[in-house]
Amino acid sequence: MSRRFFVDKENIDKNFVVLTGKEHFHFTKVLRGQIEDELTLTTSANEELCVKVVKITKEKTICEILSKTKIEDEQSNIFVFQALMKGEHMDYAIQKCTELGVKEITPFQSEFVVAKMDSNKLDRFKRISQEACKQSGRATIMQINQACSFDKMLEKLKDFSQIVVAYEKETLSAKEVIEKLDKNQQTALVIGSEGGFSGAEIEKLKNLGAKTISLGKNILRGETACLALVSAVMMHFDYWRK
Repeated sequence: MSRRFFVDKENIDKNFVVLTGKEHFHFTKVLRGQIEDELTLTTSANEELCVKVVKITKEKTICEILSKTKIEDEQSNIFVFQALMKGEHMDYAIQKCTELGVKEITPFQSEFVVAKMDSNKLDRFKRISQEACKQSGRATIMQINQACSFDKMLEKLKDFSQIVVAYEKETLSAKEVIEKLDKNQQTALVIGSEGGFSGAEIEKLKNLGAKTISLGKNILRGETACLALVSAVMMHFDYWRK
């Protein structure tokens, strides 16, 4: 059995590492793991560990470290700023951004957002991202930031020289803007909620140098727009290769 699990560096002690909580439950109860199974662990210090299970108790799984490898940064240079959406819509965006290799995602509140900012959602988003990592084989967990206000997001965007905003009232095609992006520069992709952006919000974004683009004639759901824009930029940057 070769499965990927995630551990904090605090759970590593010299030649041994301990799986606790959900990772221990997943290994013992879901996968029915056994002593002598070999696993692949990713640490919060961006190390990949090959380990062998040596002991299983009710509360934890103890593994012996067989080898350590430093993980090269496999992530893209793409940062997503996604307006908050209700329930499964936001979960879907988190999951797919993780699978595609987005480096970081920041949920934000805007004028037409209906969903509420809730600090408790961050833990759920992180669990969704972690599970997506396991499913897709991604070795590093996408950074998920606490939800912020629109003005706070504008402050964060000041660090980016490339900002692309999906805007349903724009006529400029996505291709015209995306083909001019530099892969070596950090790129911020800003996607609104189902209600889109107000005219005042778009002006504030443009004042930061953001380029607004159209994603076609159809009005897309927030999570669909997110997936479409990320995929288009990924394709342009040629990230889709083995």
